[in-house]
Amino acid sequence: MTRSLLQRKPANHETEHPPFASFFGLLGCVVADADGDRVGRLHDLSIALGERHPAVKHLVVRPDRSRVLLLVEAKQVASWKERPIRLSARLSDLRPSLRVQEGEILLRETLLDRQVVDVSGGKVERVNDLFFLLADDRELRLAYIDVGLRGLVRRLGWQRPVDTAVALVRPGARYLKREQLIGWQHVIPSLTDPAGLRLALSQTSLAKVHPADLAEILTDLPADSRRTVFEALELDTAARVLSEVDEDMQEELLAPERNPEKAADLLESMPPDVAADVLEDLQPDDAEDLMSRMQPQSAQAVKTLMHHEEDTAAALMTTEFVALPGSLTIEETREALHKAAEEVEFLHQFYVVDENRHLLGYVTMRRYFLAQPASRLSDIMAPWSIQVHADDSVSEVADVIERYNLPAVPVVDAEGVLVGMITVDDVLHETLPAAWKRKLRL
Repeated sequence: MTRSLLQRKPANHETEHPPFASFFGLLGCVVADADGDRVGRLHDLSIALGERHPAVKHLVVRPDRSRVLLLVEAKQVASWKERPIRLSARLSDLRPSLRVQEGEILLRETLLDRQVVDVSGGKVERVNDLFFLLADDRELRLAYIDVGLRGLVRRLGWQRPVDTAVALVRPGARYLKREQLIGWQHVIPSLTDPAGLRLALSQTSLAKVHPADLAEILTDLPADSRRTVFEALELDTAARVLSEVDEDMQEELLAPERNPEKAADLLESMPPDVAADVLEDLQPDDAEDLMSRMQPQSAQAVKTLMHHEEDTAAALMTTEFVALPGSLTIEETREALHKAAEEVEFLHQFYVVDENRHLLGYVTMRRYFLAQPASRLSDIMAPWSIQVHADDSVSEVADVIERYNLPAVPVVDAEGVLVGMITVDDVLHETLPAAWKRKLRL
């Protein structure tokens, strides 16, 4: 299960050669100075965050029979391939310290046996070992983390007997053939320091991770790391992730009492129906305070949705949809759709209304793209107008969507005025059991 651009696979711990070295294989190695005198044993290594394959910056060496740790610059290593590890500096030139530079992390302290976020797999993993690329005699670059059972067995010193036993019982076992390695470029350390985490996030692309996967990652993280990861997300991404987690975690991540302005910004970035659902689960005073901090138009849209009875079309609908006058030509519609796409997520179809916003019909994207530029929307819209009313039940809405095989259905009030839209996802979210919601990422 290797996910890396590097082509050669690290060897086993006992037979390690260049170009790879395992962290566990390096820990405890004797370190000698330029005169060949023993300095101590390797205790830790540091790297700088933010690089695709970061080079080791410092060594932490524990002298024999001493609790004092020595910090050695990686450029003072004469050769990583020799044993003992040989330095180009003399023992008298080394000074006790454990302060690495800003933006660096100590690998043993921060990563080994800790949880990290695997962005490519969309889950949280435990680090059993690390593998370095030996770029040359004097440079180590972090390439992989090992999250597999075999890596843990190797660390415990049981690899040879376990491998022998598995080979006897099941010679073709995947355990013997496959290391569970993840390329470092796909890893986010679940650090508790927000500044360090933001720097770590720069090495990978969270834009490629579906919000549902990010929500699952947050669920698996401990509370302190979960908050840190969430706060490091871009506003729009954080808003989408917030809509994917359960009610208790929504309140925890939103934390209106800690940063009400940011909480209000998050709510404004959500579709009004989702924001209404989140606010309904908060304490009334908190919900009222957050709405007072939102833009008036956004707050009004959310407030309108919050006052509808549960299990009705009005409570389920969103007010983010596209409605255009039938007099527009296809050419004029293009500009209107381009502008609407900045605000409206669902654009599989749009609605045609008169001057009083009475629903006249709808236009699918297929009808729109097949129409001539001079045609008007009133000429190409569907000749029927399937709709539900604001006080219809959720089951009635589901029946209409199923009967006519619609991706979405418009909602009108008693006078036939278009007031909202309900997508098939909205209906499934209300009607499917929780297990199916998780399977379908709803």
